[in-house]
Amino acid sequence: MPLRSLLRRARPRPSIRQWLLGASLLAVLGGYGALFATQSLLAVRERRGTHLQTLARLAEQLPAAAARAGAGSGPVLLLPPTLLVWLERPGRLPLALARLAPEFPLPPDRTLWGLMAELASGAGPEERGRLVRIGGESYLLSALPLPAAGAEARLLVLEAVSSRERYERTNALLLLAAAGSATLLTGVVLRPVLDRGLAPLNQLGARLERIEFESLATERLPLHNQPRELRPIIQAFNALLNRLAASWSRQSAFADGVAHELRTPITLINGYAQSLQRQGVVSGEPRRQLALIQSEAERMARMVTDLLDLARDDAGRLELQRQALDPEQLLLEAYERLAGHAGGRLRLLPPGDGEELELAEVCGDPHRLQQCLTNLVENALKYAPLGSPIELLATGSTSAVRLHVRDRGPGVPEPERLRIFERFVRGSAAEGCSGSGLGLSVVRLLMERMGGTVEVAEAPGGGADFQLVLPVRSAPHPPSA
Repeated sequence: MPLRSLLRRARPRPSIRQWLLGASLLAVLGGYGALFATQSLLAVRERRGTHLQTLARLAEQLPAAAARAGAGSGPVLLLPPTLLVWLERPGRLPLALARLAPEFPLPPDRTLWGLMAELASGAGPEERGRLVRIGGESYLLSALPLPAAGAEARLLVLEAVSSRERYERTNALLLLAAAGSATLLTGVVLRPVLDRGLAPLNQLGARLERIEFESLATERLPLHNQPRELRPIIQAFNALLNRLAASWSRQSAFADGVAHELRTPITLINGYAQSLQRQGVVSGEPRRQLALIQSEAERMARMVTDLLDLARDDAGRLELQRQALDPEQLLLEAYERLAGHAGGRLRLLPPGDGEELELAEVCGDPHRLQQCLTNLVENALKYAPLGSPIELLATGSTSAVRLHVRDRGPGVPEPERLRIFERFVRGSAAEGCSGSGLGLSVVRLLMERMGGTVEVAEAPGGGADFQLVLPVRSAPHPPSA
């Protein structure tokens, strides 16, 4: 792919507010530019039109003026100081038809007769207001054939327009300054106007951010008091929400039904595997395979439980039995229950990592908290190096108690510490490891339903430190005397 295409794709698009503001300012500048060009064109046309009108009046007065000038009576035309008029005849000197005014601008390196001769030699048989620039001065030159004054006789009219050009240039600069000031003022005024005009979009975006899976069936965007331009978008989005809600309901019902159907055969497989192991009817490699069958059946049972919990929560049927709990007792029960499956890697540390600390009671569902601890310990066993310890620890403060599950694995990168708790999402460290991406999402779900949270940080010495955070249980007030 060409580098230009890659850069075009990587370049972020401006916001609608910036685009509208830039487009409005460009439109203002374009309008002033068109006005400036139109004014300049009209000024040039007006200047040339006035020159041609003067030329027409001179053509009417020319026969009598030329006769008097030829009789030696001197210049007979009264002309503005910016005009120079003379009669050009072959083989004879130019005949001036008006006295040259002192204000007539001559080029610094030209004399009057030299200028007249240069223009006469360069003029065509007939000219109509041609612009000529000589020595920094601008002139309009016209030439009219005059057969009545002799063969190939011509009337030449030279009008100095430098002063008018400077005047028009000054006006153009003033117009340009006014355009810049107006553009700045337009930008200042447009910003609050655009903010107010785009407020419905911001409100719509905020409303969309509040829509979650739990509210798909009930949350819809209102149509009343919405701008006409946004109504088709809102209607289309509400229709999309309807389809998503129906699809989500079907998926939840499917997951719930499949989980219920799988629970019975998995329980039978696990029960028979345990029974065969206790009876000792097999040994050696078949016994190891039987233990593997039991381990995988237990893992499938936990996955089915996770699916059931997610489906029940989506349907609003997840029930929790909250009660007062001792954090140290919770960790002790988890250690005793999981130590045999951890291959001697599980460690139970004193509260506060060796510090004497009295932990307050918390409120939660003991079965669900054990489920959360089981998911975290299994994750640690899966991703930490073989033989490295998995530590259980409780720390507390005046407002919350934290149940830690620490490992010595690769840890969780900062950008992934929120994303790994989403459904069916696995971190970069999970590559090459089996898993469904449900365990951590169930942990977050259960902790939130118990009024707590789950967090992940970097463990001391490296690794991941998953923390179940529960608020301290408020002590009941003593009865008043």
